Amino acid sequence: MIKYKFLLILIFVSSVFFSQQKDYAFSYRLEYTPDSTDVLNTRMEDFTLFVNGGKSFFVSDNFLKRDSILKSFEKSPNFNFSKKPNTRFKSVIVKENKNISFYDNLLKYYFTYKEDPNFKWNILTDKQKIEGYNTQKATTEYGGRKWVAWFTTDLPYQDGPYKFGGLPGLIIKVEDTNNNYKYELISIKKKSLPDNVIFTEKYLKQHKEVSKEDYMKAMKNINDNMINEAAMTGLTIAPESLEQVKKNLSKRNNPIELKK
Repeated sequence: MIKYKFLLILIFVSSVFFSQQKDYAFSYRLEYTPDSTDVLNTRMEDFTLFVNGGKSFFVSDNFLKRDSILKSFEKSPNFNFSKKPNTRFKSVIVKENKNISFYDNLLKYYFTYKEDPNFKWNILTDKQKIEGYNTQKATTEYGGRKWVAWFTTDLPYQDGPYKFGGLPGLIIKVEDTNNNYKYELISIKKKSLPDNVIFTEKYLKQHKEVSKEDYMKAMKNINDNMINEAAMTGLTIAPESLEQVKKNLSKRNNPIELKK
């Protein structure tokens, strides 16, 4: 009974603490397989879920760093621009209530679409401790993949990495059943939305609004014709490097969403 009362007090204190501190940053590490024909070749990238009032923003940390580096380049012409971090994930995902606004860009193209995924979660009885949090298992299907999530009610948030949400708690870990994509929480910080150009209305408004179906068709077309598209932006590829570039592009065949 004493242990039970202590647990209730702990949950209450945690709830009060988080309710008073509304702006938080939840860091997630993504481990993914970019090439479906080479499952042993995995990569990692860190992302942050910023909870800001009634909205949340999910973005790659490397994509965030680009803005500060570009500002440094503007101030100092001698700045080493090669230090710019690389990322394949240039999207900003904004969640508000059940609605999602997805912003993405590739080369000179900027697209946005709205979506209500309406995840149909199957909450199971399986429970386990992950990073000190009491979690419960849930499964769903989305984007042509089957997903397994572990969420916690220890924290008063109902959100998660990427577009995932709709569970009665914060998603600590979520991965597809083929082990191609896995997001896992690595840290929590009291942090407001950073002063970064990618969160400004000016940046978001330059994206052309399309349907999700048209976005996926456009991105496939751009990727299929990447070399010609790159040339149109002024980027030239040396003839001796052309075959290697084609080979590298062919390995980008395993997107997180396989279908609408």
